[in-house]
Amino acid sequence: MMDSIDELDMFEAERRLALYNEYRDAARVFTYYIETELRAYLANEVDVEPVQSAGGVYFKVTLTDVWIYEAERLNRFVPETVIYSINDVHVQKLKVEE
Repeated sequence: MMDSIDELDMFEAERRLALYNEYRDAARVFTYYIETELRAYLANEVDVEPVQSAGGVYFKVTLTDVWIYEAERLNRFVPETVIYSINDVHVQKLKVEE
């Protein structure tokens, strides 16, 4: 029983490392890092629109040319995605490498 748990832990650690390495490589070609409560994204264009509704304010975030930091996704690169969030949305402009 212990061997299968160790193997599963090792498999998960290898996947996390592979995802981090992919993120590190991908970050070089994107302009923005965006973080929500659920996940992180890299994108070349970001539009954050606060929307007032009867229940309060939420954010509509439109990302273009996107890489999604999520291990379970088969395709992390998408041309556009729209996120709706009632929580904070953090947008950071990445430093351009010379």
